[in-house]
Amino acid sequence: MSRRSRLVGLLFGLLALGCASGGSGASGGSGGSSGSGTGGTGNTSVMNPPSSYSQNSGSSAAFPYPQGHALPNCTFPTYNTDTVQTAYTNWKAKFFDGTKVVRPENGNDTVSEGIGYGMLIGVFMNDQPMFDTLWTYAKSHFDGNHLMTWCQGTGQSGSCNSSGSATDGDEDMAYALLMASKQWSGGSYASDATTLIGNIYTHEVNGTTLVAGDSFGSNGLNELDPSYYAPSYYRAFATVDSGHNWMGVLNQCYTTLAAASGSYGLVPNWITPSGTGTGAVDSAKGAYFGYDACRIPFRIGIDYCLNGDTRAQTYAQLISTFYASKSTATSLSGIVDGYTTSGGVPPYTTYAAGMAFVGPAGIGAMAVGDSAATLRNLSYLTVKAYSTSPAMNTSGAFTYYHASWGVLSLMAMSGNFWDMTQ
Repeated sequence: MSRRSRLVGLLFGLLALGCASGGSGASGGSGGSSGSGTGGTGNTSVMNPPSSYSQNSGSSAAFPYPQGHALPNCTFPTYNTDTVQTAYTNWKAKFFDGTKVVRPENGNDTVSEGIGYGMLIGVFMNDQPMFDTLWTYAKSHFDGNHLMTWCQGTGQSGSCNSSGSATDGDEDMAYALLMASKQWSGGSYASDATTLIGNIYTHEVNGTTLVAGDSFGSNGLNELDPSYYAPSYYRAFATVDSGHNWMGVLNQCYTTLAAASGSYGLVPNWITPSGTGTGAVDSAKGAYFGYDACRIPFRIGIDYCLNGDTRAQTYAQLISTFYASKSTATSLSGIVDGYTTSGGVPPYTTYAAGMAFVGPAGIGAMAVGDSAATLRNLSYLTVKAYSTSPAMNTSGAFTYYHASWGVLSLMAMSGNFWDMTQ
């Protein structure tokens, strides 16, 4: 189920110039818990009113975009909600075909994680039509366990076909549904969320261990994907699914993550319960920090931002320190898209890291605080450049996976990824 494609031809030299001239972003900014605080150079984040954005027209959403919601334990970069809006509209134009999220670089196939990403983007950006369309698509591709079959191919070269679910897509959909029950009145969002959360626990949790999908069988406990760990979700799930031990899952995730983190937070893409990297699922790259594991700073950092779990900050400190060691005061171009657990270069070709790496890196840096301000702010500026520049949108930088994590990261870095149930 390894499904990452290489990023080719990134233009980090241009980004270095852009970040060097980016003003406030590179010199430290503290959005604090207000979401609209001032940067280190005195510049202020811009949060335009909801009436500025077309998706809010005629909407009765409880939380129309933007919110700039407080993430009480984290500091923001200096942001502009127009940047997030542009990134969202660019993402939607390229990857939402009116019925589903597609991967153009993979024969326009569809994976469950993409449906989850789209539903998360839809609920926080107040795009109810897209949200409802994607949820309808997911339900029409459920397997026998009422979880989405993880890949829907097209028959084109490079597209995939497979059976079974992928836990990350299912849990992103479930969290998005739970948020939708607070965002929009009417509908069956709340009951759909509760049902899906229960199905995830029944078919994708073994004891209290989150496994990678419902088709892993007896090998599931030895083939774990730690980038699926989303502790902030499990706190929300526990509020509506009290019959299952979601806090036990949360604690087990942190225990396993700590065992796998090493000195630098470079958790392998796939691990055993002891935290050792394994190539059982992906023989070439499973034991290394790469295109799966790069998401971990986002999922873990958000838990510290929202809930203040010190285990999350401990991890964020490790990975942020490592990323900072590969950066300069004006550029993240030294970060590449794969590492050994000791920080070396893996035995395969690596490229400059794209948004799926540097976006989540910014969320981890937010959890660390102002001591990681340069990393935090350069992350924002780098993702902004790739998400909003027309030239970048047609380059290898703006692929499905990178663009999706770019939008999600910009949402979080502007206070627009949070827990509406709180």
